[in-house]
Amino acid sequence: MSRSHRPSRRKTLAALLGLGGLLALAAVAIWFFAWPRASLQPSAKGLARIDLSGAGERLISAQAGYDAHKVTLLDHSGRLVPGTGVPVDTVLTVTVKLARPSWISWLAGSSARLTEKVKTPFARLLDPVAIARPGQPVLARFSTAVSVISVNTSGTDPSEHLSSPSTNVKIIAQVANGQSGTAEVSGAPHSWETLPPPADLIYFGTAGHTPIAILTPQLSSSPIAISSNIALTLSEPVAKAFGGKDPTITPVIPGALVPKGTWSEPTPYSVQFTPKGPQFWPGEQMRLELPEPVRISSGQSASQPLSSITFEGDPGSVLRLQQMLASLGYLPLGWSGAVNTTASTSLAAEASYVSAPPQGSFSWKWTLPSALTSLWQPGVDTVITRGAVMTFEKVEGLNTTGQANPLLWPTLIQAVMDHKADPYPYTWMQVSMQLPERLWLWSNGQVVLTTLANTGIPQDPTAPGTYPVYLRLPFQIMRGTNPNGSSYADPVHWINYFNGSDAVHGFLRAAYGFPQSLGCVELPIAVAAQVFPQVHIGTLVTVMKLAGAIAVVSGAVPAVS
Repeated sequence: MSRSHRPSRRKTLAALLGLGGLLALAAVAIWFFAWPRASLQPSAKGLARIDLSGAGERLISAQAGYDAHKVTLLDHSGRLVPGTGVPVDTVLTVTVKLARPSWISWLAGSSARLTEKVKTPFARLLDPVAIARPGQPVLARFSTAVSVISVNTSGTDPSEHLSSPSTNVKIIAQVANGQSGTAEVSGAPHSWETLPPPADLIYFGTAGHTPIAILTPQLSSSPIAISSNIALTLSEPVAKAFGGKDPTITPVIPGALVPKGTWSEPTPYSVQFTPKGPQFWPGEQMRLELPEPVRISSGQSASQPLSSITFEGDPGSVLRLQQMLASLGYLPLGWSGAVNTTASTSLAAEASYVSAPPQGSFSWKWTLPSALTSLWQPGVDTVITRGAVMTFEKVEGLNTTGQANPLLWPTLIQAVMDHKADPYPYTWMQVSMQLPERLWLWSNGQVVLTTLANTGIPQDPTAPGTYPVYLRLPFQIMRGTNPNGSSYADPVHWINYFNGSDAVHGFLRAAYGFPQSLGCVELPIAVAAQVFPQVHIGTLVTVMKLAGAIAVVSGAVPAVS
């Protein structure tokens, strides 16, 4: 009996083993064909791609985030595309949420979340300069094909979606010979990307052997600022156009300061001078000497070949000029205002006020006649300012050429930094042609001398007005022609020229107080000797027909009859 049961047990064991094998095969098949295996990865055409396979998973939501921004992603057959624009060249975190079928959720879970770091593509403008033959289009070349582009050449910024992505995009339909310009260009590889900040693309339409150049600042623009860069962008590489040589900058006026700075090549097509501190002072004229001739472009055409270019510095603020002159005592006014605390030690800080003066106020130092005070106007180059400038130039040993002096501003700024005040009192000569004619000499708001004087006869009168003394001589033989045609050669003493050949000087007459001269203001020689050391270059002379505007301070006034 016992032997009859053994075969049955073996069959049962075999059956169980076979069933187990089938179950194992079924498990492997389920794992291979149905187990959740969704994947998330970057996409060449979208921001990312979701691949759903296995247990019938479905996408519930997809979004991307960067900084504090959240962007909903749209599913285009597995390609995930932002619903709103996202920046180029930006890392985003893409997050998708998946739902799994209920029959496998007990084992694999009811949902899943996948994340992936993705960087949006960026199209870089390859060349800063585009060159085209006349009649041909201007192309912008990008490192990556772009689908949308923006080109701004005239203040507008339209964007265009291209029919197909391209690395070479037409930005100007056609260009003329000698034409040049700058286009602000930006492009994005995908239409769902926001355009990056534009890059400048300088373009040329060139024919011939002489290269074209764009000069910055342009010759037609305002004079250059005190610390401006000077740049040339060429229609061919700098190395080819200039043969490895740098341009040079020298002053046009002998004796002016030579600009200090360095030359560099920001791009293969451009060369730039960067001044070392403030260099291009008001009144200066500079000459840019080029290693080889170029044609300077004005936009629609180019000049004849040039080997040198002349430009001048910004004229500077008259108001700032007056502020500095007043602070040093060269004006009959004082000035108080807020200046940079580093200005007293920094040339660059003081130079920053040349075109943008600080806030402040002027006040008269003394009570003076309206014949003088009416001539003052802040910010306007009146004769009071011109006289003060001439006095300063004389004190500092400069040519008394006024604001045209290229050394005026740097010397004046240095004097302000050194607190170098006017060594003279503020003097003014007032002349009345009302009989008896007289001259009043004012010094620091006080009349210090008054005397009879002679002005011009009707045939050669003294011109009314206010003028600065521009030339002084202790003695001279004055030569000229009398109204009757005869010649004269008269000895004159203590001469102060103020208006052409008119001067305040000493001359021997039998009497004084009425018109006798040929335009000059004549004084007794002894009185002229007293006046001469008290006035200087820049002292104002006011000649008036009437004495109504003359105000004499109370108290004793020195008088000479």
